Amino acid sequence: MRKLKKVLSLALVLVMCLGLTIPVFAATEPWTRAPHMDSVYYKFEEEGIFVTIYIEGSTLHINYTGSGTLDYRYADYGIGELLGEYSEYYGLSRDNISDFAIGIGLGIDDYSDFEGRVDDILDNQYPYSISRIDSAIPAQPQQPAAETIASPTNDKLEVNGTAANPTVYKINDSNYFKIRDVAALLNGTEKQFAVGYDGAKNAVTATTGQGYDKQSGDLAGAATGGSQTADPSNDAIYVNGEKITAEVYKINGSNYFKLRDLGKALDFYVGWSVDRGMYIETNKPYSE
Repeated sequence: MRKLKKVLSLALVLVMCLGLTIPVFAATEPWTRAPHMDSVYYKFEEEGIFVTIYIEGSTLHINYTGSGTLDYRYADYGIGELLGEYSEYYGLSRDNISDFAIGIGLGIDDYSDFEGRVDDILDNQYPYSISRIDSAIPAQPQQPAAETIASPTNDKLEVNGTAANPTVYKINDSNYFKIRDVAALLNGTEKQFAVGYDGAKNAVTATTGQGYDKQSGDLAGAATGGSQTADPSNDAIYVNGEKITAEVYKINGSNYFKLRDLGKALDFYVGWSVDRGMYIETNKPYSE
């Protein structure tokens, strides 16, 4: 058993010395547990012990709550195995962490064996503190959010009575259009608009009344390659210099909008009928 403990210690030191190039974290919420780590957590939870791990500045916090006795196993799993997994999942390195703050919840009655094992695991290479925390409620890591899936759709679109064929994905029963496709479709009409990107602000910009220079990837046609993962876009959206609010997803690096959100922001009419499907009329203002 002593040999196993030393192996875990060495494994941790190796992981912490990988030196992966990532920014220092500033999270103050428990990290989402990696999907492959559930079995490790259950080793705690079956005995009424819960663990959360987060980093604040360069201090790594590991909090144990629940009730019962902490022994060397919780140190091995909580600091050795779990931290090793987090290192791979979140890209921790020696450069990210300067010290460890280990919190013990009020419901835990003894942790003397645990405390001795922590010193063995960290092997005097990292400063650490172990203290009681004022928490009687077991705090558990957040579960991973379910992926949002964007599915190709054959729903029709017309622009001023002419069939159009942009790249469209359906997300949660709503159609999402690439903003550059819409700009290309409306170019030359009374509702034309230019699209740009402000890297300093991480912002998509749209300017009404200006022409749009079509790019090679615009109006590529129906989505191919099957369903894709859609992530909420972190880009800000500005129309004529004013920031707007819209539900935007990023798919394969491009921002996709609901057509009605674009119609409202850029003031063009969006309609739907059984025969025509979705349609745009640029000679009318937006209407609910």
